[in-house]
Amino acid sequence: MSDAAAALIDVRDRLRDNATVWVRSDAARHVGDLFSASALTDAERQTALAILEELARDVEQEVRQSLAIHVANCAILPPALARAIAADVEAVSVPFIQISPALTEADLVSIVRLGSAAKQVAVATRERVPARVAKVLVATRNPSVVTTLLRNQGAEISEPSYHMIMDGFANDATVQGLLVERTALPLTVTERLIQVVSDVLRDRLIEKHALPPEIAAELLNQARERALFHTAAAAPRAFNVEAFAIRLNSKGKLTPTLLMRALCLGDLPFFEAGMAVRAGISVRNASELIADRGPLGFKGLYEKSRLPAEFFRAFRAALDVIADLRDGGQEIWSPACTELILDRVMKDYDEACPAGLEYLLSQMAHRILGRADRTGRC
Repeated sequence: MSDAAAALIDVRDRLRDNATVWVRSDAARHVGDLFSASALTDAERQTALAILEELARDVEQEVRQSLAIHVANCAILPPALARAIAADVEAVSVPFIQISPALTEADLVSIVRLGSAAKQVAVATRERVPARVAKVLVATRNPSVVTTLLRNQGAEISEPSYHMIMDGFANDATVQGLLVERTALPLTVTERLIQVVSDVLRDRLIEKHALPPEIAAELLNQARERALFHTAAAAPRAFNVEAFAIRLNSKGKLTPTLLMRALCLGDLPFFEAGMAVRAGISVRNASELIADRGPLGFKGLYEKSRLPAEFFRAFRAALDVIADLRDGGQEIWSPACTELILDRVMKDYDEACPAGLEYLLSQMAHRILGRADRTGRC
């Protein structure tokens, strides 16, 4: 008889003859260690498992705690037993949930969705948190859960999950600081973060993620422009878009990139008002010149507005797409319309134009778009 078999027989005898809480707790420790560490035969493993399953149903929490502790690191623990321990009260389950390799990704998702905040935090502290699990943790919108997840550099947080965090906690200084300290952040998240953090955190963000100062400044400016545009787009119909454009122009914020953003997102009224203000003419006259698809109308307005010459073809291409859409009866703007503008701009420039709006605006901000025009292109 092997030592393991003899030990298991001894445990069974003690449980039968003197089943005090101490004896049951000690049995949980002894059999748990044996099951986790020893090379048992199939028969011995079945005997050990039967004891563990019985102890997992014990009425005394102390016994179940002892069991959970001593099988927490066991990778070969049967899934049903692992789930039973994870479903127990927090005093039993939380330490187990934090480290058990027997819990699958699906198990962890279920624990997060059905469990208490303490169990959700336990999942967030695991050495590795897969992206799918991190997503459901973020979806709890519980500050303790989210901050625990952000502190865990072993958590795989996807770009959409980061944006979900920003949506729910953008003004939370603790969350901002933890986001800044992540090992890596998607650029789209950095862009949003750099707009809302304090000067101290912004400096740390630039340092931590090795952002060149000019890139950081551009991200901040683009984020502010996007916010400005959405402020105008969300305003009620009584909103005076011309007065808004005048105010922006007085502050030097009626930029080529803001006007291109308006065109690419289908806001022709804002674009007309902006061009009118820059050119110093009425919005009505600007609207007529913009609608003129001939060689002189919009070109004259563009030159009078003092916009960079190399961007003219981009604006002309965008207006041509909008005119084509209107001629075809397109009334409601959609992302597909923006894609049509970007495709047309790409065809009108020799440089590799981007597929995304933000990248196009970045090229404009860096005066890269149309660079060939300044180096001898006709």
